[in-house]
Amino acid sequence: MKRILFLFGFLFISLGFQLESQAQVRVVTYHDSLQSAIKEVYFIKSTTDSVMHGYYRKYYPTGQLEAMVKVVEDKRDSLYTEFFPNGTPKLTVPYKEGKKNGPFSAIYPNGKKLQEGQYVNDLQSGPFRSYHENGQLKQETTFVEGFPEGSVKEYFPDGKLKSEITYTRKVQSGVARTFHPNGEKESEAKYRNGMIEGGYRTFYDNGQLETETISLGPTKPATFKTYYKSGKLMTEGSVLAGKPEGPSVAYYENGQRRATLTYSKGVRVGLAQSFDENGKLQQEIKYSNNERDRKITRYYPTGVIAAQEEYKDNKRVGTWQEFHENKQVKTTEPYKNGKINGERLTFHDNSQPESKATYLNGKIISTLVTYFPSGKVKSETFYKDGLRFGTFKQLYENGKTEMAGTFRNNRETGTWTYFDETGKPTKKVEYRNGQVIADKK
Repeated sequence: MKRILFLFGFLFISLGFQLESQAQVRVVTYHDSLQSAIKEVYFIKSTTDSVMHGYYRKYYPTGQLEAMVKVVEDKRDSLYTEFFPNGTPKLTVPYKEGKKNGPFSAIYPNGKKLQEGQYVNDLQSGPFRSYHENGQLKQETTFVEGFPEGSVKEYFPDGKLKSEITYTRKVQSGVARTFHPNGEKESEAKYRNGMIEGGYRTFYDNGQLETETISLGPTKPATFKTYYKSGKLMTEGSVLAGKPEGPSVAYYENGQRRATLTYSKGVRVGLAQSFDENGKLQQEIKYSNNERDRKITRYYPTGVIAAQEEYKDNKRVGTWQEFHENKQVKTTEPYKNGKINGERLTFHDNSQPESKATYLNGKIISTLVTYFPSGKVKSETFYKDGLRFGTFKQLYENGKTEMAGTFRNNRETGTWTYFDETGKPTKKVEYRNGQVIADKK
């Protein structure tokens, strides 16, 4: 009787197991539309329930196993393992009810350790270490409930210290330092509750100070200075809330001022000046309207004005002018809404006209005439819809023709004839759409 009951119980358990297995549905995905290479194999509870339940396997296109884990009710619940194409383990992470729990490790293709650590309830816990491919320690950190705590150190492949940062109760605190590969200090700052306290300094690899920022509190501008590798001052100014604030000065390495400007909430305001290495004023810009309006004056080394320009709402406006070093006008360009409107004139340094043309909304609408310094006409170019069009002639100063031809849609076309100063033809060139098709002398 007992044997009959035992057999009945065994059959009941076996039957239940078979029914459960038969209820699961095997799912297969492929790398290609021809279904020649399996990508994934896993199980779902039934055709009407897509919850994953059972072993999940992923494959490379070659057929080698890429990853494997047991899934229970859509949650990983075993050692998750990834493999290299050659079959050796790449990564192992233990899971329990969908959360990482236990020691994990990652491996380089050469078999050396890449990373190791511990998880508790899906959070990093305890020492974590990563390594360079040569086996040298790369970084070491201690975690408490998923956050770094204490000293976090990073190393160069040769084992030299690269950086050291300290965390207290989940936030960066204390002194933080980074280092150059030669061992010289690269940066240094003190943190309190995740914020820089006091100052921040960076250094060149020769030990020379590169930048220095001194904080006077969150509501006051922090002063900053930068230096050349020689130790000479490069720039000085202030920063508030991460933006430049107040006067700022830049210097050449020889000590001469390079530029002076003023900021308000990160925006340039008022007069800004730039200088050459000899201390000569090169340019002045007057800023307003959040930098959208500005008046620019450029200078020759002699102090003579070289150019005057104006922007309003970031568009060119007013009459732009350039000057020769003898103070004579070189160019005048009238602008409206960012485009040339009116007569554009250029002049030789003896005040004689060099060229003149009329524009409308940035497009030339008249004949462009050029002149010799003597005032005699040098050339006339006709335009149509802003493009060179029609006959063209350029003259020698003695009045003889130098070249003559035709433009069509801004390109040379037809026969162009070239002459010497006596008026004798020297060659003829045939053009088609701006390309030379024949050149005859």
